[in-house]
Amino acid sequence: MPTARVQPQIEVESATASDILDGLESIKTEAVISGHGVIVNPPGVNGPEEFLSWALLDVTNARQSSSEKERRRHCVSAVLHARRGFACLVDWFLERDLASSCKNPPRNAKQKVEFLISRGIIDELTSHVVERAIRERNKAEHQYQSPSLEAAENVVELFRRIADALRLRPNAPHGPWIFGNFRHSAGIGKNGIYGNFHGWMDSLAVFSRFGIQPWIGLVLPKTKVRAIVRRVFLRQTSTDQLVQLLALARRKFGIPSSYSSAEICELLAQDAGLLAV
Repeated sequence: MPTARVQPQIEVESATASDILDGLESIKTEAVISGHGVIVNPPGVNGPEEFLSWALLDVTNARQSSSEKERRRHCVSAVLHARRGFACLVDWFLERDLASSCKNPPRNAKQKVEFLISRGIIDELTSHVVERAIRERNKAEHQYQSPSLEAAENVVELFRRIADALRLRPNAPHGPWIFGNFRHSAGIGKNGIYGNFHGWMDSLAVFSRFGIQPWIGLVLPKTKVRAIVRRVFLRQTSTDQLVQLLALARRKFGIPSSYSSAEICELLAQDAGLLAV
């Protein structure tokens, strides 16, 4: 790993998502590819687990309640908390994969589930089961109907199992950032976190979430120091185009070999001249 830092010289060219797709398709990659991803933490204080733990407590209270009125209240609360926990999980994946920054981000439950399917996070069968559970939640929240204890238990258990299956995947917090090889060092040293750029090597695909305007682009090196960056802002990119670009980048470069916290990656982006692009 080189130790000498260099001052990058960046020339920026605006492009469209279609231009980036075409350029990415034309890039020739080596057999051994690296890359660097970003660790994206779930939203909220404790992520989806907190809401799901409340839902489980609500179910327990419903079982133990001797009052029918109290039982109904706990069942409603259980369904709402379980749905909120699942929503937190879904929003985490949308943020992780940058869909939230697109010009047409998924807004309702159906659009969000469709994005998860397109990214291979869940399949069609799971989506149908989720839709049925959401209908139970809608009855409670919009039609003011209290679910039975059995229905509440089913909804809570369903969302808990799906959340566990997705949340506990080894790659769950791994978000896309840079695909391809470049010289850098990053980590935690005696003076705190650091991210140092040491020079360009090969063409890169970048999915930048840092700075004021997230963007997708290609880094095309001219020398170790100089590079052209062709980029399109995510606010000009549709979710369908994002999915295509992510899939193509993975097919071309494979899975990034290393991941760092968002703070470290942002320092590295700044040092590489990619933060202000």
